[in-house]
Amino acid sequence: MKLEVKAPLTDTRNYGVDLLRIVAMFMVLFLHILGNGGILFEVEVLSAHGITAWFFEMATFSAINCYGVISGYVSVNSKYKYSNLALVWLQVVCYSVAITLIYHLRYPALVPLGAFKSALMPICSKQYWYVTAYAGMFLLMPILSKGARALTKKQFKATLTVLFVALSLLPSLLVSDIFATLWGYSLLWLSFLYLAGAYIKLHGLFRNSAKISLMIYGGCTLFSWVFKLWEESVSKEGKYADLATGFIAQYTSPAMLISGVALFVLFANLSIPDVLKKAVKIVSPCAFGVYIIHAHPLLWDRLITYRYAHFIEYNPIVMVLMVFLTAIVMFTVFAFVDFIRLKIFELLKIKQLLLKIENKLTGGMWDC
Repeated sequence: MKLEVKAPLTDTRNYGVDLLRIVAMFMVLFLHILGNGGILFEVEVLSAHGITAWFFEMATFSAINCYGVISGYVSVNSKYKYSNLALVWLQVVCYSVAITLIYHLRYPALVPLGAFKSALMPICSKQYWYVTAYAGMFLLMPILSKGARALTKKQFKATLTVLFVALSLLPSLLVSDIFATLWGYSLLWLSFLYLAGAYIKLHGLFRNSAKISLMIYGGCTLFSWVFKLWEESVSKEGKYADLATGFIAQYTSPAMLISGVALFVLFANLSIPDVLKKAVKIVSPCAFGVYIIHAHPLLWDRLITYRYAHFIEYNPIVMVLMVFLTAIVMFTVFAFVDFIRLKIFELLKIKQLLLKIENKLTGGMWDC
């Protein structure tokens, strides 16, 4: 795929952003297999396996930040609909209840009826941290979008700069979660990313150079990787562990924030060949379903938790290939499952039904 720059971005569908949804979710799978899968816990950081694994850890760590930026980019000028959140909730509940039911029937002693309480209330139970944080941010979207559109470019830039210092730079330098962003696992951090995406949509950022974005993303990845290796090499006792944690191992770290924004801008400026657009349009809506399925607590223990530590028995290149293939298989299977779910929802006209209910309850107050 060439890094061609398109004409200035308009409100038409941006297939580069759709492609990023797919790529970012693949990155999430890669990240989970490396970390929660046990590989990073079993390797020596400065061994060939460790150096390789930590490079890919740094390269994929900003994936969640990409999703936050995407939310702001695609929503700031869009009509606000409660039905959109209801649709997400229904999708999550379908998988949560279905997976819990399957495990309850198979392992009734391990998965009692009480487990369905969390399955039916995934947002309130925080079964998926991202869904809970997104739901909270969604409720703030009218204010975030209205404020973003009301600010001048200069005011908006100043606001984002102050928030960057307060929510990313200072907490990283002080290794202190000053404003309770939970190091990125919160609606506050997602709201900040939403504003960043809104700014890019309204005012642009490196709009004429995908190559600059690629260099920034690559630079942040290399910086984080080298910083991790340096921290490990200078002190086996972890003398600089806190500093390393603040700078590289959090979603809120400056390097991961800038990396995520750069990766978003890169994809937003990509020119997607027509032959790929149909495939991207079909697969992109299924990416979120991949997260919901593989991150379900019951499947997580079966599919992710320490299941891939044995990959380090192979040479580093084979290890990475096995992680890559595992992520590909997971994505393909779970995306196909969600594709079927999407078709069922379309057949039952769930989206139209939810919108009809919303209009009846709200009187179309968001139409203005």
